Amino acid sequence: MREEGIENIIARHARLAEATRKGCEALGLELFAPAEGRGNAVTPVWMPEGIDGKKLVSLMKNKHGVTIAGGQDAYDGRIIRVGHLGYFGDFDIITTLAALEMSLMELGYDFEPGSGIKAAEAILMR
Repeated sequence: MREEGIENIIARHARLAEATRKGCEALGLELFAPAEGRGNAVTPVWMPEGIDGKKLVSLMKNKHGVTIAGGQDAYDGRIIRVGHLGYFGDFDIITTLAALEMSLMELGYDFEPGSGIKAAEAILMR
């Protein structure tokens, strides 16, 4: 933290959060929080009709080796939460979005493959 500096850490988290949000939106997924209520620690995302968030979380972890969180209480199975606070970098976000895309495809969700990764890369490469 001392080497990176607090200002750079805050900027990195904001950049990773933006890349995650843009990647999810490019897949046609709806973000849980309105723009004014979004933080840079975690991105909660609504599951599309017909996709069980619990199955998605399990598939990402057990088949693709990527851990994300599901929803809690009334949101269990209805949302997923993608973390990007702490020791995360560009490739962690790209890897997470790749696993998300593959898992969504396996669960029958229709979208343009690669669109989430492409949107995130547009943020990360500027």
